[in-house]
Amino acid sequence: LDLTIADGGLTCLPPSGSIMSGEEEYSWEEVSAAKAAQSSGGANSTYISVALLLSVLPVFLFYTVYKLHDILVVYVVVSAISTVLLSTAYQKVMTREKYRLMGYRREAVKNHRKFGMTQAEFVKEQDTLTGNEALYFSLFRNNLTYVIFFLFFAFYAFRDINRDFCYAISVGLSSVLVWKFSDWV
Repeated sequence: LDLTIADGGLTCLPPSGSIMSGEEEYSWEEVSAAKAAQSSGGANSTYISVALLLSVLPVFLFYTVYKLHDILVVYVVVSAISTVLLSTAYQKVMTREKYRLMGYRREAVKNHRKFGMTQAEFVKEQDTLTGNEALYFSLFRNNLTYVIFFLFFAFYAFRDINRDFCYAISVGLSSVLVWKFSDWV
């Protein structure tokens, strides 16, 4: 086994030059392609914009309904932390889901003639579709989890505490739990 430190983490590589994940084996080309797709500006801007929107919605609720106008600093700090945690969770789930789907769709490369495409065109189209599917699944799963946690914490678990603290705890705890659960796809 070859142990290397790359991208801030420890990677354990088998001698064959591939990466094992459960029963699936990924070649270096697949991993580098997925990493390039993961770090592309389009996906990151999507993650950040959706996370920012989802983080600001509770601010609107607490600002208008509960008339909490004097805690602007808390709104900004908690929303910023929530945005970072949610966008990281989106990225984790999208990457893991894309690897999983790539493993299932590896056999379909042999069927490129059925669609009237060359193998390179078919692989490119398949990677694009797999990336989009993984992105949408990541957004759906994490947003649903966040909203459920937020509603539970804000209106049930912490309903009897001061609304200032309720906002910070509900949004912060929901974001942390979504970020933590993104490791358990």
